[in-house]
Amino acid sequence: MKKTLCLAAISLLFCTQAFAGVNEVKQMIIKQSNELGVDPAIMLSIAKTESGFRQEARGASGTIGVFQLLPATARTMGLNAYNLDDNIKGGIKYYKSMYNMFGSMELAIAAYNAGAGNVKRCNCVPSYSRNFVNRIMTDYNYYKTH
Repeated sequence: MKKTLCLAAISLLFCTQAFAGVNEVKQMIIKQSNELGVDPAIMLSIAKTESGFRQEARGASGTIGVFQLLPATARTMGLNAYNLDDNIKGGIKYYKSMYNMFGSMELAIAAYNAGAGNVKRCNCVPSYSRNFVNRIMTDYNYYKTH
């Protein structure tokens, strides 16, 4: 019996991970967006679409967390995609770099989704990113008015 309790305690200690709640994640996004000079409404919209504000979210292509970052992308920024604070900071910095590159919110969102190279080739929102961009812009308009 003692051995079973010990194993259960070790399992809880090492296997259970507490995830931040949606409201806490939203507050972190707002705070970091303001600190990094990015409109919080657009970042809330991207996070909602990417993960539903869930840090435990994982994508089929290996993306991780609230902003569905690739670990390699996060590493290039000196961040850890698995860490909530870093994931949020990385998502905001990545969007900001796409916005600075394209000068358009829609193109920056498309590049966030499809990659900068794909958007540069056509200087447009690729057809496979249109629904993604439209969802985010709808949420963005909602967050701006509420």
